[in-house]
Amino acid sequence: MENKREMTKELKILAACFAAFAIALKLAYYREGTLTALKTAAALYWLFVIPGYAMMLHWRNRLGLAERMAMGTVAAIALTGIASYYIGLAGLKLQNQTLILPLAIIAASFLAYLKFSARKTQQQQ
Repeated sequence: MENKREMTKELKILAACFAAFAIALKLAYYREGTLTALKTAAALYWLFVIPGYAMMLHWRNRLGLAERMAMGTVAAIALTGIASYYIGLAGLKLQNQTLILPLAIIAASFLAYLKFSARKTQQQQ
C-alpha cells in the first residue's frame, strides 16, 4: 500500500513538472502558440523524461525523485540516441521510432523493476 501511495505522489509531481515545463516553454517562445509549446513539452516528456523515470524505478529507495528524474532523463537521451542510430541502420524509419522506442524502454524498465522487486521479496521471506 505504501508503494502505491508513493507512486501516486511521484506521478502527481511528474505531472506538475510537465505543466511547469510547458509554461516555461511558452514563456521562452512567447511568439509561438500555446498548442505548439504543449506539443513540444509532450514530445520531450514522452521521448526522454518518462522513459528515464521508468529506467530509474529500480533505485526508488536509494535516490530521491529529483535525482532519479535528472539521471534518468540523461540516460534516456543517451539510450534513445544510440538505439535510434542502430535501429535506423537496421532500416526502421525515424517516424516509427518516436512511438516504438520510448514504449520499448518503458516496457523493458517496468519488466525489470517487477522482476527485481519480486526477487527481493522472495529473498526477504
